[in-house]
Amino acid sequence: MHDKRRYKRYLVDVMEINSKMILASEVQIIDISVGGVSLKVDRRLNLGSEYLLTMENKGRVINVKAMVVWSMISGSKVGPKGDIVPIYTAGMKFTQLNDEKIKEIAAFIDKHKLYEEKYVDVFGVDGLRLHVRVRIDNPDKAILNTFENYKVKKLSLGGLLLESNMPLETETRLPMEVDLSEDKSIKFTGRIASCIPVKIEETEHYDLGIEFLDMSEKDREVLQEFIKLLSYIDEGLPPLDNLQIPNT
Repeated sequence: MHDKRRYKRYLVDVMEINSKMILASEVQIIDISVGGVSLKVDRRLNLGSEYLLTMENKGRVINVKAMVVWSMISGSKVGPKGDIVPIYTAGMKFTQLNDEKIKEIAAFIDKHKLYEEKYVDVFGVDGLRLHVRVRIDNPDKAILNTFENYKVKKLSLGGLLLESNMPLETETRLPMEVDLSEDKSIKFTGRIASCIPVKIEETEHYDLGIEFLDMSEKDREVLQEFIKLLSYIDEGLPPLDNLQIPNT
């Protein structure tokens, strides 16, 4: 069987090269307060991790950062390929709040709450104000965005192979960034070309094949110089003294 790949791929799994990907998941909001939110989402959220929640309704958009306080499996659904996708319910605490953002969240709640209620200050035994959660009608769209880090296993001029704990739908296009060294990185749009499950003993992960799209000429030059360096290493030759990766 002939290898029809356009570009040679180099093993880089021992070089600790990481890729960052922006993932967006549509969520269902259960209830909300000016201090946090509980919601349902079709992927696992990491405790202590911070995400960006975007809520949109009738042209009005509100963005707020939130940290996962708790998360548990609460159900499942059938995926587009007939697979079973777990549904998680999670509680999140809003972070980096200022007076303006609190007023923005409060106005959003007031506009979308399902029933009228009196506004009262509720205090705990320690004297701190507690936030009363309110059920709201779901906005037109609620999206949870996060940067996820992945280990890069192979790299070429045309794309890369990375390891993921979760499957991603093929043909999905996502903003990505790869750190080639401490001070060199490239940014691009990545197309999920393949998603292959890999099971080793009791653990399972997914190998994602990514195609580079929409990469700037400057970042393309950085990638080319890095691939040239890998080719010298692969052939057992010392790198040229004047071979340098351009600054981004």
